[in-house]
Amino acid sequence: MVQPGFVVEDVAAIVKQVVDQNLRKEKYDQGRIPLLCQNVLQATMEELYNLNRPYKYIVNCTLLQKSDVSSGLHSQSSCLWDTTTDGSYTLRWENRSLHCILTVFGIVNTDIVTVNLANK
Repeated sequence: MVQPGFVVEDVAAIVKQVVDQNLRKEKYDQGRIPLLCQNVLQATMEELYNLNRPYKYIVNCTLLQKSDVSSGLHSQSSCLWDTTTDGSYTLRWENRSLHCILTVFGIVNTDIVTVNLANK
């Protein structure tokens, strides 16, 4: 039986796996960042879709170069939604070369919509 509401544990497991698989061995290379972001976003959306839950998802990926000279990044979000059904999860991940911040927002889908991920 599918649990009602946004199940953070399920989303967290997906996000951690996708980010680790796609970025674990990567080194920061400015020219590859758009492709790396695209790969992480696409794989995350596909795995969320495979949960077969009645949700619309918004996924945001930020990749930053990791260095001895740190630059600050502050980010916030605000949502007006039904806290009994909707939710979000943010992963802060890093390796020796880069930082990744990936956020997933899940909003219950009250529309009847068919999504075809085969036409990527």
